[in-house]
Amino acid sequence: MEILTQWHLTFVGIENLGLRVLVLFLAIAALYFSWLGVKTVPSRSKRLLLLTLRFGAVVLIIVLLLQPQIEQKEVLKLKNKVVCLLDNSESMTLKGGDTGITRFQLVNNFFKDNASFIEDLQNNFDVDYLSFSDIIKEISHNDIESDLVLDGTNTDFVQILKLLKKRYEGKSVKGYLVFSDGADTVELPSSVNKLDIISGLAKDLSAPFFTFSPAGNMEARDIAISKVSYDSFTFVRSPWKADVVIKIFGYSDLKLPVTLKQGNGIISSRVLDTGDERELHLDLSFTPHTTGTFLYTISLPVQPHEAITENNQVSFLVKVVRDKIRIMHVCGRPSWDERFLRRVLKSDPNIDLISFFILRTPTDVSEARNDELSLIPFPVDELFTQVLSSFDLVIFQNFDYRPYDTSFFRFSHYLNNLLKFVTEQGGGFVMIGGDISFSQGGYDGTPIEEILPLNLDAAKDTINTTRGKAILTDDGMKHPATALDVGIDRNIAIWEDLPELDGCNVTTGLKADAVPLAIYSTEGNPSLISVRGAGQGRCMAITTDSLWRWNFLSVGRGGSNRHYIKFWQNSIKWLIKDPTLNPIRIVVNKETFLPNEEVQIKIDVVGRNYQPLGGVQLDINVTNEFSGKGIVSTTGVTGDDGQYRFTVKHDKEGYYIVNVAAKKENDEIGQDYAVFNIALENNEFKDPSIRRDILAKLSEVSEGKYFELPVKNIGEKFSIENPSMIKLVGKRQISLWDNGYIFITILAIVSLEWWIRKRGGLS
Repeated sequence: MEILTQWHLTFVGIENLGLRVLVLFLAIAALYFSWLGVKTVPSRSKRLLLLTLRFGAVVLIIVLLLQPQIEQKEVLKLKNKVVCLLDNSESMTLKGGDTGITRFQLVNNFFKDNASFIEDLQNNFDVDYLSFSDIIKEISHNDIESDLVLDGTNTDFVQILKLLKKRYEGKSVKGYLVFSDGADTVELPSSVNKLDIISGLAKDLSAPFFTFSPAGNMEARDIAISKVSYDSFTFVRSPWKADVVIKIFGYSDLKLPVTLKQGNGIISSRVLDTGDERELHLDLSFTPHTTGTFLYTISLPVQPHEAITENNQVSFLVKVVRDKIRIMHVCGRPSWDERFLRRVLKSDPNIDLISFFILRTPTDVSEARNDELSLIPFPVDELFTQVLSSFDLVIFQNFDYRPYDTSFFRFSHYLNNLLKFVTEQGGGFVMIGGDISFSQGGYDGTPIEEILPLNLDAAKDTINTTRGKAILTDDGMKHPATALDVGIDRNIAIWEDLPELDGCNVTTGLKADAVPLAIYSTEGNPSLISVRGAGQGRCMAITTDSLWRWNFLSVGRGGSNRHYIKFWQNSIKWLIKDPTLNPIRIVVNKETFLPNEEVQIKIDVVGRNYQPLGGVQLDINVTNEFSGKGIVSTTGVTGDDGQYRFTVKHDKEGYYIVNVAAKKENDEIGQDYAVFNIALENNEFKDPSIRRDILAKLSEVSEGKYFELPVKNIGEKFSIENPSMIKLVGKRQISLWDNGYIFITILAIVSLEWWIRKRGGLS
């Protein structure tokens, strides 16, 4: 930079050009008439003196009218800018083919091979050096050879061009030199053309781009899982599919096995014949059989001399839920209670109902063959052996199993299957009362009694036919099955307003671990609704066959059947262990974390009444999903609010499982798990190809030039315009007319001319 002084003469009086011409014309006219007036003077010297005085007066009057000024400017001579952009993303660390040279080494070599060009550039221009990936960082020329860190995990050319426009707005940039492999990791919607966006932004920058990319022999050898398209949410027993895109660089004619795993277990595998293809598309699918959030991994074997191994495996989480709740409903005989319950179950689009009600038993006498009857035999064996595990809930409604407990049907054996279905497979079971249910149906002493909340004794149990109402217990006021409204007071009022029932089964009493939800308002207050956890499953006992009155009579007296429907919806949710009703819930503040970022984990525990449960002992383990190596093993105790919080920090990338087991004293409350991921969001190695099309487009639309590295003698191949540019740093005006001397001089000249004329006798 150099400071220069510049001088300029300006006129600030009469600015209109026409007036200036008029003044000049009048001045010439005045001088002309002055000449006519003095040319008769005999003395030549006197004529010249008078004309000179008149000329001086006219000039000074013109000066007064035009008001001349001298402007002094101090200006700074500036250099135009040139911007060197160097890609510092991790893809620049890749070695090309068999060269053994990284992509960024080619950039280093360019600056060494063209040192004189770079020196001239710095002498003639103000050169900015910037590194970029998805952001811009200012660096120096010395950083290029030694200190530049190639750690960018994403490259976004659209964002970089926007940042350049903002950074250099109003500045004189005459060229951009871009050194990159062109790998842009940002995916845009298929309807958007990225090259069009880049072209528009490059034109807005109004300076040529001179782009440099690695040559063709620098392509890396790699097999990459470039993209996996899948639904992170699917349904149990419904096919799930992932669309996988595999890109192949530097290999051909491979037999490539592709494996889909759940955890460490293989659930699907295919072998691909790659041929000469560079991009392969395939579908991987399977059918999940359990609900929950599961970690799935798609993997490829590492090939010899492969440049990148990180992109041979992709892991992701999928949440599996129920699309339909499968319910088996068995009723001993048609009734109003059976009719209204079936109507509720069939009207729910989330329920897949298989329902049987018994119109004839094997002991009924029939003179016709089975194939001649419109009624089908009860498919006992098929239901309770072949397809039982496919159901979520089994309902026995006023059903006496004993007619089927023969040497042919062996229904007592099926009761054992039901016991395992509940205790081992986590199924739900409901028994609804009636004259052939509970002890009256012969269930005392059977495997069914083992899972029921009630103790049965055929010698003591009776049927109470007195009409009465359902009364909520303290536990029933808080339990989700009997929560017909979110407010406790409102819920109690709803139950008090429900119609009376037509009697109930009176049993010996509740088991010690059963939870009574409602009692019957007659003598002795026998149990009406009770629940119990049995092994992995849950059971409910309803000792009346007249809940239908909550539907029929409520509607009949101008009300609604919504409370009847709500009761059954709540009960089914609780029985099938809907995740929203899990007594233990693990909440991780997000799904993916950076290495050494704090993972915040909250554990909520509720009791049987689904209120916060304090003083619960928690066994907590956090382990790596694949290696099984633990990073946290600790214990904790919930506070009065039923919560326990802790944090985890870890520096190794991977998926981690949080397992929690809860118990209070010797009471096992339950278990739950959650999954989180520690990972850098690195998209640089998903596709290691060199995107020369992006760099060439940048040069083309900006009227620059595209080159492939290595390049020598670059100064002979292009030049950058360098017009002079100055900047005003200070100025002052010196007035040439605004002083008294000019007025005195004019007065003196006019007076002298008058005196000479007077003395010489001139007019």
